[in-house]
Amino acid sequence: MDEAIFEGSTGTKPLGFYNTGKALESSITFVQQYIDGGDTWTGVSRYFDYKVTLSGADKVYVTYCSDESKSYIKNRKTGKVDKSPATADSYVLYNTSLTKNDKGVWQTTNTASNGGDQACQP
Repeated sequence: MDEAIFEGSTGTKPLGFYNTGKALESSITFVQQYIDGGDTWTGVSRYFDYKVTLSGADKVYVTYCSDESKSYIKNRKTGKVDKSPATADSYVLYNTSLTKNDKGVWQTTNTASNGGDQACQP
């Protein structure tokens, strides 16, 4: 998704390569919000506390946290960066489901996020 946001396009190859089904639909919607707003982002996002649960040979569930306290919205046209202070919502818990496709590629099939989740707070 990050590449699609940086490129300003929902048609980037990785978006459809690593996402399918509901995850692809929600990724396109998320990226399109940035595009429609004329925005991208800048800064650093840190991912941590990965937990992986296998379910058979071709399904996996992954949860992880994201620290987005140093990630900022940047207007593409003006270059202005919104450096709003971090809040509890800057720390996000992600729950994802992935399935291995017929080419052996793990694709995200479903993603849910919860900003401000206690599990990810510093």
